[in-house]
Amino acid sequence: MLSWLRLTKQSCRATVCLVSLLAPASAEGQVVRGRLVDALDGSSIGTAMIVLVTPQDLEEARVLSRSNSGLFQLEASRPGNYRLRAERIGYATSYSEFFDLAARDTLVIEIRAEVEAISLRGIEAVADRQCRVRPGEGLAVTRVWEEARKALEAAAWTQELGLYRYHVLRIKRRLDHRARTVLTEDRIYSELLAAAPYVSRPADSLRAEGFARYSPEESVFWAPDAEVLLSDAFLDTHCLVIRGGRNNDAGVVGLDFEPVPNRNVPGIAGTMWLDQETSRLSQLEFEYRNLDAPESLMDAEPGGRVEFQALPDGTWIVTSWSLRLFRARVDPDGSGNRSKVELDGITLEQGEVLRAQGNEGTVFQGNPGRRIAGTVFDSTGVGLPGARVFVSGEGTEVLTDSRGRFELTHLGTGTYTVRWEHPYLTQLAYQPEWAEVRMGQDINELELIGFEAPSLEEVINDICDGVAQPTAPMLSGVDWVARSVILTGRLIGQTPRPAEEMSVRVYSTAFEAGSFFEPFDLDQLAGGTWRTLADAPVSPDGFYGACWLPAGSRLIVAAVEEDDDLDPNDVGQVLRVMELFPGSVRFINVPPEAPFRILDLRIGSR
Repeated sequence: MLSWLRLTKQSCRATVCLVSLLAPASAEGQVVRGRLVDALDGSSIGTAMIVLVTPQDLEEARVLSRSNSGLFQLEASRPGNYRLRAERIGYATSYSEFFDLAARDTLVIEIRAEVEAISLRGIEAVADRQCRVRPGEGLAVTRVWEEARKALEAAAWTQELGLYRYHVLRIKRRLDHRARTVLTEDRIYSELLAAAPYVSRPADSLRAEGFARYSPEESVFWAPDAEVLLSDAFLDTHCLVIRGGRNNDAGVVGLDFEPVPNRNVPGIAGTMWLDQETSRLSQLEFEYRNLDAPESLMDAEPGGRVEFQALPDGTWIVTSWSLRLFRARVDPDGSGNRSKVELDGITLEQGEVLRAQGNEGTVFQGNPGRRIAGTVFDSTGVGLPGARVFVSGEGTEVLTDSRGRFELTHLGTGTYTVRWEHPYLTQLAYQPEWAEVRMGQDINELELIGFEAPSLEEVINDICDGVAQPTAPMLSGVDWVARSVILTGRLIGQTPRPAEEMSVRVYSTAFEAGSFFEPFDLDQLAGGTWRTLADAPVSPDGFYGACWLPAGSRLIVAAVEEDDDLDPNDVGQVLRVMELFPGSVRFINVPPEAPFRILDLRIGSR
């Protein structure tokens, strides 16, 4: 039903006062103002999409009615014959009668909508999986698509207006080829003033060139946004089919889409999931098709997910999105110039909206997702503040609070290696014990762990592998020196050999004098004889520790391979290595007043 009033400079009636809270009419355009009300009792209906359409059902303008009053205002770019369409998710669409809108006219219209709820409950999956492009009226698939379309159009309208400021977390995870272990995780936090946190490639480009570009050296993938899913380019090239709920997920209905037959450009196929009771779109899941990639890479199941959220004022936003991609490795297969492409691992690229803010404050607050929380205790059992808890990568780290507590949020599925460090341990280049935590499929999963920091005595015993400090001093030249220096560090850089197959060798001119009755070598007293004093193993992470070295004495520290053919007592060979790889050999002298020294050695580079 429709009631409307034409406004001129000479007319003003009660209905005008009703809508006077809206913005003033444009001086040049044609304006339609009004209110959406319940046809039964006249109460206001808010958060509906009001669309101004032509007799050919072409859209001229759209706007959301206000959530608290049902008021709306639209502006047409040209005079003409129009009507209004009112759309609410979960309810039947209402139309006004047609009306003429003259140049610089302002009309006030009240739309009376029949409150007819729509439920998707009882819709069954289509058994024949017949491909339907733009299915006609009366089909169940059309009924489901209409509800999905309402949400997508609200999301596209929200994106077009750029109503919100987004605080976004972008995550890039590298998993092993079985997707079980998280190798690294890099994070970037940002504040976006863009129209939307995620915007796809233009629909026409996707139609012409596809959703992916694959090559063994580099691959690029795109995911659809609301505008793409609503575009003619997408709807003309994809079939729509209804499917039932997911396994163990009752109360949802899926609308499948897949490329039309004989379409060979890289595309996507997937499902839009809607709630059966409310008809609200919750998420989109998809996989990539027609990539012309080896089967070993497709075993990674490349695809993605986009989640949608309705806000209280009727706007819709994308709250998270993710892509699951393969990492290719090219290996020669020994047959001429041909190469073999294998799966090297899986990369997950994910975006999470942490918070969305509008003119009236925060309109959306994100969920922390999967979490690992716990406490770092000192050696007395008290919470240790200022400890850094992290996983491999950039940005996935937190500092413990005043009570030693921490929490890592927005984690993915897979096994995480959680590490921690503290300044008093870092000064010794000491790596404390870590924990492996398996995160499952539950998005709200919380795992609790605890770390206990060792005492300084325990750290030294660990570094020195329980070797007691020698009590006898050494002679360095004509001076007695105590064996009190602990040298720690890491091997930095790349080497063809694993780190644990290397060692750190320490040379010194100091020597154990022995008995006063034993004769001294004059070269020893002059400090001209170098000898191996320590040969420290290296951990898989590149850490080493050499203990009880002479303080105040010249030392040569060198990173060498365990099975090298260097004469351990020929320092001249070591010096020649220093000429080739200067970063792997260092001269130092540690004073007695600073017995702990961190020394990193750079390997594998000139």
